Amino acid sequence: SSGINAEWPLRPGSSVMVSKSKEKKQQRKEMFAKLGAAQQLLSKANVPDKDHMETLVPFKKYNRNGTDLAIQCLHYEQIDKETFEAIYRILEDNMKAEYDACYWGWNERDKRDEMKEKNPWFLIARNSEQQIVAFAHFKFDFDEEIAVLYCYEVQVTEDMRGKGVGKFLMQILELIGAKSEMQKIMITVFKHNPRAVHFFQDILKYADDETSPKFMDPMDEKEYCYEIMSKALKVKKASGS
Repeated sequence: SSGINAEWPLRPGSSVMVSKSKEKKQQRKEMFAKLGAAQQLLSKANVPDKDHMETLVPFKKYNRNGTDLAIQCLHYEQIDKETFEAIYRILEDNMKAEYDACYWGWNERDKRDEMKEKNPWFLIARNSEQQIVAFAHFKFDFDEEIAVLYCYEVQVTEDMRGKGVGKFLMQILELIGAKSEMQKIMITVFKHNPRAVHFFQDILKYADDETSPKFMDPMDEKEYCYEIMSKALKVKKASGS
C-alpha cells in the first residue's frame, strides 16, 4: 500500500464529501430549529397586553429605605404620551452628558425611535404622588441564535438614587427574563461611567459578554466607548402559560 488516500483530492460523491455534506446539513437543521424555538419564545413574550408581573405580585411594590413605590410592566402600546415624555425626560437628564462624552453623541430623534420601535417594554416606578421616579426600558430579542432580554436603560431620578431602586428593577427584569425562558439578560455600559460599571459588574455580578468589543474586536478595543455585559438566567419553564 502506498498510504495515499484514494478519496483525496475529494471527488463528488466520495464518502468523505458525503459525510461533510451530511454534517453541514445537520448543523443547518439544528441552527434553524434553534432559531425557530427562540422565535416562538420571543413571539410569546411580546404579546402587548401580556402581564409579565402576574406571578410577581410582591415586586409590584417597593417599600424600602424610606420609599413607597408602585411598579408596573407595560408594553409601549399601553403607555400614554404623558408617561412616555416623563420617561424620556429622566433619560435625557441622566444620560445626555454620557452620550456626548462618547463618539455616539446624543441624538434625540434616534433615542425616541429606539424607545418606540421593535416591541419595547418598560418597568415604571411611581411614587405616592404618581410621579415617575425610575424606569427600565427593555426588549425581548435575538442574540446570535438565542432569545435574550436586552435592557436598554435602567434610570433613576437623582433624588431617588442610593435607595436600591435600580437594583430592584434589575431583579424584576431577571425574573421576567427567566420566566419568559430567555437565555440571558444583556446590557450596554459606557466604559467612562465607573458608577454604572461598578453597579453591573460588582453589585449585580454581570460579566463581559462574548459579543463585547473586547472579544469581537480586541485589536481596536480602545476605539469603543462601551462594553456589553450579560448574565445567564435560570430559565423557569412556565406551566400552562
